[in-house]
Amino acid sequence: MPTTLSRMLRPYRGLPASVYVQIVCSFVNNVGGMSKLFLPLYLRENYQLPYSQIGLLMAFYGMGMLAGSFKGGSLTDRFDSRKLAVMALTLSGLCMLLLALQLPVWLFMPLLVLSGMADGGFKPINQRLALEPCTPQQRPVAQGMLRVAYNLGVAIAGIVAGFIAAWGYQWVYVANAACTLLGALWMAWSYRRLGEQTRPRAAQRAEEDADLPGPWNDRMFLRVIASLILVTLVFDQMYVTLGLFLREHYQLGPQWIGYLFTINGLMVVGLQIPISRRILRWGVARCIQLGALLTGFAFLWLNAGQGPIWAILMTITLTLGELLLSPTYSQLVMHRSEGRLRGSYLGLYNAAWSGRSLIAPALGTFLYGHVGGPALWWLCALAVCCSAALQHAPLRRMLRPSECGASGQQALKSG
Repeated sequence: MPTTLSRMLRPYRGLPASVYVQIVCSFVNNVGGMSKLFLPLYLRENYQLPYSQIGLLMAFYGMGMLAGSFKGGSLTDRFDSRKLAVMALTLSGLCMLLLALQLPVWLFMPLLVLSGMADGGFKPINQRLALEPCTPQQRPVAQGMLRVAYNLGVAIAGIVAGFIAAWGYQWVYVANAACTLLGALWMAWSYRRLGEQTRPRAAQRAEEDADLPGPWNDRMFLRVIASLILVTLVFDQMYVTLGLFLREHYQLGPQWIGYLFTINGLMVVGLQIPISRRILRWGVARCIQLGALLTGFAFLWLNAGQGPIWAILMTITLTLGELLLSPTYSQLVMHRSEGRLRGSYLGLYNAAWSGRSLIAPALGTFLYGHVGGPALWWLCALAVCCSAALQHAPLRRMLRPSECGASGQQALKSG
């Protein structure tokens, strides 16, 4: 038994120390990270705000997330990523503490923008600290471990936050703040103890940074980001219009949303690392294209019949696409940003993910209301086909052996 366990754990050993620091930090941070789901209820029941005003305040948080994602990444090109990560988590925790207070409504707007910037800014910093010290062969596994830590944290948070909310929504924010600040303390202590072995690559001087290529002049990368945005708009319909469709067309109760998300979470926890380990063998470009197509075509299961089985098949297919996309896009961004402004590349990549929260809900509900659910699912399939076509040529060029260098030719083959 010990031999079997040792063999199972072998692929996850030998990673740089910074990977394990970020994995633990991501888990601790997300254990308390469900408070935003309770924000509409908190504003409605404690402040009696109209729905339109609640939606506006949530949009301010989304705008902060979008700005923070890009800015957080670009700052790592100039400053120590470890200090930036601690600062982002500390700011996020303090914002959560303030949200627990009975503040005037007008203060929620700047506070939610600031909270969104801190939360969004942490994501690219977290990725850079975890992935940059790794070799190309290690990065998919490291990204997979980050994903598992995130989903385990969210799964625990969903259960715990429900019980805490029964005492009062303000205690959900206190718990969130405690976990976030604990994550910041863990990271500061870990990097102080480990010292030089976790020091990130030295940032160049500002005038030298200005001469490095950035993502805004990289047309191939921008085409990939545009295709990614299409995929994220489709993926987000799981959170936006899926519940409406299941209720109105399948006559399923709201508990089925919980069941489907449970399936999604269990699949991520159980399959993300095994799939991540095989990404390089299958080919990064092939996995990105397949993941995109699975994401959009998954919703067509909902048009195949009526009943829970079709919703379950949709969730399984969508999650398989998600499992392929997460490590491959991260691998692509890290590869493409070698010798460039890596923080800006990671920031733009994370901003593309964060930006979906501003566009996908409005676009999805508009189309759902005007053309109906069945037509919307066909549009989702069409969108990912356009995405695959848009990024086909850039992926082949960005991942061809002549651009990978000798050390990464085999690892980054496009299949």
